[in-house]
Amino acid sequence: MSEELQDDEIDLRELFAALWDGKLLIFIVTCAVFLLSSAYLHRAERSYTVSVTLRPTEEQSSGGGNLGGLGGLASLAGVQLPSGGATEFITFQAMLKSQEVASRLFADENLIQRLFAGEWDESRKSFLQPIPSTLGNVKRLLKPLLTGEGQSAYIAPNAARLAQTLSTNLSVAEDKNSGMLKLSMESAKPELASDLMLALIRETDGFLKERFVISGSDALQFYQRKISKARSREHREALAKLIATEEQKLMLATREGPFVVEIMMGPDQSLRPTSPKSSLVLALGLVLGLFLGAAVVLMRKAFGGNEKKVSQS
Repeated sequence: MSEELQDDEIDLRELFAALWDGKLLIFIVTCAVFLLSSAYLHRAERSYTVSVTLRPTEEQSSGGGNLGGLGGLASLAGVQLPSGGATEFITFQAMLKSQEVASRLFADENLIQRLFAGEWDESRKSFLQPIPSTLGNVKRLLKPLLTGEGQSAYIAPNAARLAQTLSTNLSVAEDKNSGMLKLSMESAKPELASDLMLALIRETDGFLKERFVISGSDALQFYQRKISKARSREHREALAKLIATEEQKLMLATREGPFVVEIMMGPDQSLRPTSPKSSLVLALGLVLGLFLGAAVVLMRKAFGGNEKKVSQS
């Protein structure tokens, strides 16, 4: 046991001795990686975070409470009440990154051209596949070899690509205490990000409003058919109150202004770039340089030791 401990101590001494002997090489490699990190920061595109804070409209906040007293009447009349405001707010969050909303957003040609500016050809008034960079060509050559997948054909910007872009870049967070919703996006073009989020909020809200009006109109017609066939006075009174409530909700839905959410704050832009994080990149460069330098020194020692053994034999 003592011999094993002694061997371990000798190995550690040899390791530290090798690192100390190669300290100059470690220093050179560390400086090189650190300078590469600095060069990356000089060339990297600065991104800013843009955020918008939303809250449910007053009608949505009170919608569930207004319908609460009608549950018994609806049960008596043999019908099911439409969903309340809380459900619409949850649906709003789910629809933000949907392809249905992206299709509506895609109608804004100017916004889409700005968003996919690298693929827009102004002379031809159409989207074209951008010329790949050297790194892009290398990736295209290596991907089939590494994954077995063929090279994917170019797909011009469409609703599906826009929805994918939103899913990748848009962050949605709900504050459980206040009930507010915060949308944020990191972009090198903060003005474009602001315009995109405002348009997204408007189109999602408009989509839900249109869907609600259609659903409410169908429900109103259903209640009216029911009341014409109701025989008992209790059924007629219950349906009459449901009809009045549905008409009130439709009137609120068809007025001008936001339907599900309204902007509480924003769009707000960060004062300083949030990406890349300079201190983190430099720290990682320093640590990576130290590890890489140490690895080079140890590899040189290992290969050097093997060569000596071969020459002696």
